[in-house]
Order: sequence, then structure tokens, then C-alpha cells
Amino acid sequence: MARKLFGIFLYWRLFLFVPLFAASLVLPARRHYEYTLLQYYIGSDSPINHFFLIPFGNFDSVYYLMIAGAGYTINAGFFPLFPLLLRAISMPFGKVDPFYPIQFVLAFLLVNVLAFGAIWLLYKLIRLDYAKEIATESVLAFLFFPAAFFLVCFYSEGLFVFLTALSFYFARRKNWAGAGIAGILLTATRIVGIAIVPALLWEWYSWWRNETKRTLRTLLVSLIPVLLTPLGLIAYMAYNYVKWSDVIFFIHAQGTFLNNRSVSSVVLFPQTMFRYLKILTSVSSMQYEWWIALLELVSVLFVLLFLLLAWQKKVRTSYLLFAVLAFLIPASTGTFTGMPRYVMVLFPLFIATALLKNKTIRYSIYTVFFLLQILLIFLFAKGYFVA
Repeated sequence: MARKLFGIFLYWRLFLFVPLFAASLVLPARRHYEYTLLQYYIGSDSPINHFFLIPFGNFDSVYYLMIAGAGYTINAGFFPLFPLLLRAISMPFGKVDPFYPIQFVLAFLLVNVLAFGAIWLLYKLIRLDYAKEIATESVLAFLFFPAAFFLVCFYSEGLFVFLTALSFYFARRKNWAGAGIAGILLTATRIVGIAIVPALLWEWYSWWRNETKRTLRTLLVSLIPVLLTPLGLIAYMAYNYVKWSDVIFFIHAQGTFLNNRSVSSVVLFPQTMFRYLKILTSVSSMQYEWWIALLELVSVLFVLLFLLLAWQKKVRTSYLLFAVLAFLIPASTGTFTGMPRYVMVLFPLFIATALLKNKTIRYSIYTVFFLLQILLIFLFAKGYFVA
């Protein structure tokens, strides 16, 4: 099955070059947003200055490359594991410079390996409960999702999904040490990684209450790795305190991105929904930002609908617990900015999609997903924010 999955991944990966080619022909870079493009930071004579390559280094990718090459300055909102991995694989090649071609190539290889590893692990995880057809279609729904191209940009999404699936897979196999280690790494990848903690605790409790050989040693060996899962986040908080004298500077730093995200208080979900309805009814649809607001709101509605569907289809409780918490964390910041990308990691949504019995509806969803993905990477390539 690994060969079939690799074939699916390869066809999807190669097809992403099509909208990049189209964008190079017909879409100019967005004016006044040139700083979001990797091309802005490299020389015109750089060997990586090609429309098939540099779009994967746009927007947040630039920050990750900078952190990997020069460490943290003011960009603490980006968690450390992904840039640390990139720095680690770059160091054997000499000086780690944010925009050297060698670092670009290594980042390109890293994200593609992680992306394939993520879909392979997702498939193996889903196969523990469902037939091959459901597991395969879940992976297809995941890859067709409009924001899936971020898996192969220089973002932490591929690493996040990889570690999420790995942690759950170890937990399902009762390898609690493996689940805990993967969970620790996950909480050092993105703040929403903390959602794995209650999910793993639920998975552990579901196993423990039916365990026949309950001993103190079994309890400690199984439970302690799960309880240690937040260490990744705790370690980054300690680093924030040492460097900036603020244990949650990574939250406060989000305020510098001018995305209307609240960094000092939780904003109730209904308040944000009302704000978006107001935007869509008061802002002209001739503005690009109106369409992005619509995309963000539709992404939220998709999550709500398909989480309900996943619950009705009896998708595993620990998976749903993870998905709900990983959704509520960014949804409680006063904005849905970036939500199309954030919800991409909520894999129970794609299991629910694959479980739809009506083929016409299912394939229509896949088609809409993929067409939107083509449009979004087309825009993303030229400095238009999409997620």
C-alpha cells in the first residue's frame, strides 16, 4: 500500500506545479505585498529564483527560514521544532544562511518527506478502524482539501500532521512511551499541539479501565509518558522567559502580525461569528479581503458540520476531542484569519467525508476542494494571502 500512497502523493505533488505555471503567466505579484514573497529576499540570479520553486517559500516560510538560519529575533510566534529540524539538516553543509540555495533545497526535501510521512501514517492510523477504501478516501479528502498545498510549503503543517498521526498510532498500539515522545514534539511544533494531551489521556483511560493486569508499575510506565506530553510547550515557554522575560511572549508576539488576533484575552466564538457576518454585509465584495473573510467563515462552518457528522458516524472519541480543542484554540482569538490552513490538521473531518455514503455528494466535495486548492495556490504564489 505504501507504493500506492506514494503514487497518489506524487501525482498530487506534480499537479501543484500547474497553477504555479499559470500564475507565472497571467498573475502579477500583489502590489505593496512584495515582502511576503521569497523572491523579495533572494537575488535575481539565484538558482532557486524560478516560479516552480520560490512560491513554496512565501509568507510564513520566510520566517521559518530566518529562524533556522539566524535564530529568534521578534518572530517568537513561530514554534521551534520545524526550524530546528531545518537547521539540523543544514548544518553539515556549512553556514546556515536563511536564503542560501542549499537551505532552500533541504527545506524543500524536508517538507515533502514529512508530507508523505503524514499521509502514510494517517492511512495506517485510519486502517486500525476502517477498511482500505475508507482509509484511502480519507487520505484523498485530506490531499484535496483547499489548504493542503501548505503541506509542501516551508510551514510546520506537514510536521504537525506527521507527529499527530504518529502519537495517536503509538497510543492505539499501547506504546505509551512512543505516544508521549511524539506528543512532546507536537507541543513544540504549534500551540494547538497541546490538544493532544487530553486526547491521549482519554485514549489511555479507555485502555486502563479495561486492563486486566493493573499494577503500580504498569500504571506509572503507561501514564507518565502521557502526562509529560506538554513538555514541548513548557520548554518553549521557559525559553521565552529566558530570552524575553515573558513566559508567553510567543502569544504576545502574535500582535505584531496585524491580523486582529487577540493576544490578551479569549474572545467567545459567537462574537467572532457575528464579526464575520458584519464584515460580509458591510464590506464591498469588490475587495479581495471580502472573499478571504468568506473563505474563512466557510471553513469554520465546514468544521462545525463535519465534526457533527464525525460524531454521528462514531469516529473515535479521542480523535474528536483532539479536533474540537485544536479548532477552538485558534477560533477563540477574535478572528478566523488562517482558519482554512488551521483546520487542515483536523483529520477526523476527512474520515467523516470518506464515510459519506452518497458517492455523488462525496465526489462533489472532492471536486470543490481540489478546484479551490488550485485557486488558492495560484493566488498564494503571487503574494495574495489565503490562509
